Amino acid sequence: MQDLSKFQRMMVTLDLTEMDVYLIKYASMIAKAFEIDAVYFLHVTTSLELPEEIQEKYGNMMAPVDETLEREMQTVIDEHFEKPENCDMHVKVQAGAITDEILKFAKVKVVDLIILGRKEKLTGSGLHSKKIAKGSASSVIFVPEEPNLELNKILVSIDYSEHSEMAFEIAIDIQKKTGAKLLSNNVYRVPVGFAKSGKSYEEFAEIMLENTKEQCDKFFRKMNLEGVDYDHTYALDDDPHPADKIYRTGVEMGVDMIILGSKGRSSAAAFLIGSVAEKLLMEDNDIPMFLVKKGNENMSFLEALFRL
Repeated sequence: MQDLSKFQRMMVTLDLTEMDVYLIKYASMIAKAFEIDAVYFLHVTTSLELPEEIQEKYGNMMAPVDETLEREMQTVIDEHFEKPENCDMHVKVQAGAITDEILKFAKVKVVDLIILGRKEKLTGSGLHSKKIAKGSASSVIFVPEEPNLELNKILVSIDYSEHSEMAFEIAIDIQKKTGAKLLSNNVYRVPVGFAKSGKSYEEFAEIMLENTKEQCDKFFRKMNLEGVDYDHTYALDDDPHPADKIYRTGVEMGVDMIILGSKGRSSAAAFLIGSVAEKLLMEDNDIPMFLVKKGNENMSFLEALFRL
């Protein structure tokens, strides 16, 4: 049974723009709901070196760049982050290639959950969120601009696989902690070549619906759902990719988060995201998306010691 206890260490990636306030406020809500033990606020800059002429003129009067940036970050964090009891908080600035440094930091600190921003209107280049999500074994929450800071409705996209089961179990625990309404949905489709069966599209759609209902019964029978309140629905996908249907379903239901399980089933695959999740990142601009991975199941002995 997967639950929120697998999320102990959270990293929040900041880029020193207006987006940081949304990320910090959202991270505050998640840290409380998930009972996070440690939060790392990280900013990566390409260089910590001052221009030579500034060093020559003001060098003795200026604090190191990383210390200056960390103080600026701390000011914003103190204003917008409500630290849960018994939660350690760390602020760090590092120099280097942004994606590489974020991935390295997540691995060194054995981070379970990464909070990434997803910009639509705000200025600034932001982070390479998709590359970070693909390259890390950590689960990821993608946060849009002006997210809802309450979890009232959450949607789990179900394809009856092992990773869907993992995502649904995490959603159950979120419901227990927050009281959020739990919704799940399966996107099904009519296979190419259905016409050879002699049936119309509508007739074959009914056949596929009955098939997915049978799969649904088998899927939920595997789990302990005693006391779990959820609604499961179905959506017929009438175009080549289900991601847009998942997003539209989330919009129609007015959900505050979409949860999707990573397709990674091995230590190598755990670092990747499936094509549906990747496409959903392009479709979804205003609903937080929680991509759940199995990263810590492959934790090494040394990493486990680091947690002690």
